[in-house]
Amino acid sequence: MYGLINENRLNEIAHEVCKCLGGGGNARYLLIETCGAETGKGTISDNTLGAGMGISQIDEIPFYDIKDRVKQSDKGRLSAYFGIDIDLIEWNHIRYNPLLALIFTRLKYKKIPEEIPATLELRASYWKKHYNTTAGKGTIEHYISANIS
Repeated sequence: MYGLINENRLNEIAHEVCKCLGGGGNARYLLIETCGAETGKGTISDNTLGAGMGISQIDEIPFYDIKDRVKQSDKGRLSAYFGIDIDLIEWNHIRYNPLLALIFTRLKYKKIPEEIPATLELRASYWKKHYNTTAGKGTIEHYISANIS
């Protein structure tokens, strides 16, 4: 689902996105765990139109906000590393493209001035505050349980 072959591929994509856009291991874990909380790392289908899109379930308004505020330096990195022109990507492109979904997820998290936490529990709180938000249905407990293997 979501254009993902298997969980190993999700790990590889998250690693490459963080090599390109920075953040190291904590950012990589956060990307993978976000997919765990949002779609069971690609195992839970969501065909709802108008709701979150792709393996990390990015909503339309945040998608375009992220796109509009991408730093030129990040655009250059994405172009050089992946050959992607971020200005040409549209929201529906991330539905079945985990690379694009994780790029936008990483770009969203890069806008947050707080450092990405080092533990699963603290990343769960970080996700709830900055990604799922107080308006979202997700809980810290769900994030943790979705990512304990």
